[in-house]
Amino acid sequence: MTDASMKKNVLITVLTLLFLVWGGSAFSGDLADKALLEILESKGFLTEKEVREVKAILEAEQKMEKRREKKGVAVVYDEGLRIRSRDGKRFTTRIGGRFETDLLVFKDHYPVDNDFDIRRARFFMTGRFNDLFSFRFEAELEGGGNNRLVDAYIDFDHYPFFKIRAGQFKEPFSFETYSSDRNIPFNELSMISYLTPSRDVGVMVHGNVWHDFLNYGIGVFNGDGRDASRRSQKDEKEVTGRLVVRPFRHWGPWLLDGLQIGGSWSRARLDTSDFNLKVKTPARTTFFTVQARAKFHITQEVDELERMGFELVYTFGPLMVMGEYINSEYSGVKLADGYKFDFELDGWYAGVLLMLTGERPQLKNGRFQKIRPRRPFEIGKSGWGALGIVFRYQEFEGDSIVYRALVYEGYSIRKAKAFTIGLNWYLTGMVRLSIDYSRTQFDAPVFLGTHWKGYSYYEDVEHAWLTRLQVEF
Repeated sequence: MTDASMKKNVLITVLTLLFLVWGGSAFSGDLADKALLEILESKGFLTEKEVREVKAILEAEQKMEKRREKKGVAVVYDEGLRIRSRDGKRFTTRIGGRFETDLLVFKDHYPVDNDFDIRRARFFMTGRFNDLFSFRFEAELEGGGNNRLVDAYIDFDHYPFFKIRAGQFKEPFSFETYSSDRNIPFNELSMISYLTPSRDVGVMVHGNVWHDFLNYGIGVFNGDGRDASRRSQKDEKEVTGRLVVRPFRHWGPWLLDGLQIGGSWSRARLDTSDFNLKVKTPARTTFFTVQARAKFHITQEVDELERMGFELVYTFGPLMVMGEYINSEYSGVKLADGYKFDFELDGWYAGVLLMLTGERPQLKNGRFQKIRPRRPFEIGKSGWGALGIVFRYQEFEGDSIVYRALVYEGYSIRKAKAFTIGLNWYLTGMVRLSIDYSRTQFDAPVFLGTHWKGYSYYEDVEHAWLTRLQVEF
């Protein structure tokens, strides 16, 4: 062999080795690398020992590349911006938000002029890490005040039947309240939702047993609502629990598979700073208000608030029927003049959702899930989204004693009845356009506002149309 041939063979060997070490794993693959090494060995360019050494280098490079891939992250958009580790277990997160804009129209242009409104503008981040914990952070950007923090909690949820949640979140009470308001098929929750506990700071044990056969939640909370600078003057905390069961989930008549029955209970010791309540119509008009300083009396002491709720939900094909009853009992209310009494507030609703385009309303973890169109709206294609009609009837009533001791008659109405009928157009799983008409009947004329000319509005019936565009991103 000449010197030129030797140089040529050495150059080929060096280039081949460089290709194997730095480019082989990226461009050729294991089988191609092995075949090339065998060819070089058969031609006498590499000895058996050198082949083993090169293979060991390739294997080390491949292992290192796999470790780099596992440590990396993937970024995709899927109903929100999602960032996750390559293995999908160490860390996943979703960043998104929700925007709702309303057009509220009253028959007689009061209590407010017909106008557009930003109902909600929220930003949130959810995620999981170490396959043991999940978290959620949500903030409200619309409006003023200090209560912009909506949710901030962490969940130990490795076991579906036993989870522990700590932070600020919804207390487990009521089907309607505990479900996400973005999924509820009405633009506003019912009047009795104002009788339920909402978000508070605390800790809760909850879980899903036997694939939605039973869902439970019980927690201890501060009892004074969202994270506040003040704290209750009394040491006892609020205890809240909810239990729902789908008795025919895994056996029995298939027609009853979608039946869910549940109950909620809450007990709290109150102080006067927590003694406040507002109840609103489906058009968000306040018609009942209880405050510590009201009428001619000042509330000196409040002892206890106990709440109970019963719920029934049934889904079958494109139909969902739902109903709830809520009772709130205040005890040990003592006025500055020494007068002491108890009183109750209660109410109920019954509602129906029918999906005209055939989508099936779903229940999961004891809550109502998002409606997803089978054929999302797309310009130039046959998909037009999903259509659903809704109807709800509801009543609210307070004890007559509240008129004598707590509220101004005419500014707070003790009884109200309302019905709502609406149409929802789900363009996609992230966009919904809806319109509700509601008629609320009060048991006496209620003050609804003052005209700029000086006279006051008192009405015993409210007619309102509420149109909403809801967009998630």
